[in-house]
Amino acid sequence: MPAMQYLRSRGLRTPAGLLAVCLLVASCSVSYTVRLTADDIQQFLRQKLPVSVSKFLVAATVTSVQVEFIESDNGVVVRPDVEVSLVGQQLVRGYAIVSAQIRYVPPTGEFFLDQAKVVLVAVEGLPDSARPTVEEVAGKCIEGYLATQPIYRLKQSDFKQSLAKLVLKSVRTHNGRLELIVGT
Repeated sequence: MPAMQYLRSRGLRTPAGLLAVCLLVASCSVSYTVRLTADDIQQFLRQKLPVSVSKFLVAATVTSVQVEFIESDNGVVVRPDVEVSLVGQQLVRGYAIVSAQIRYVPPTGEFFLDQAKVVLVAVEGLPDSARPTVEEVAGKCIEGYLATQPIYRLKQSDFKQSLAKLVLKSVRTHNGRLELIVGT
C-alpha cells in the first residue's frame, strides 16, 4: 500500500495531520556516536606533509605528526616531528609538543585546533648559540601549520559522517578517541 493511501486510511488527509505526524517523528530523539581514532586524524594530517618555513638562516620542516586525545577539557596533544637545517650545518631532527582544543566548523565539516600552544621544542645537536632561533622558527612553523590546516574533514562518502555534518550535537574526547555525538 503506498504511503499516502496508508496515511489517508488512518485519517491523516489534511496537511495539518501530516504535519503532526512529521513533528511527532522529529520529536523522537535519535542519536549515535561517530568515533575517530588518533590514527584517523594522523592519516588526514599526513596528506598535507611535509610543510616548511624559513627565517633568517634556519629552515624547519614538519615531517610527521602523532596525535593523542586528552579527556580533560576535550583536549588534544599533537607531537610533530621536525627537521631543522641551518646554513652551513648538518640537518638535525627534533620534535615539539603542542596542546590544543578541538573546534568544529559546521559549513565545511572540518575540525581545527584552537588555542594551540607549543609547550616544548626539542632539537638535538644544535649549537647553544642557534638554539633560541631554531626553537622559535620550529615553533612558528608548527603553530602556523596547525592554525590554518584542518586536522580532519568529515567524509561525504561515509553516510554517518555526512549525517554528522548536518546534525552534530557535540564533540568530545573519550577513551582515547574523538567522539562526534550526532542526533536530532
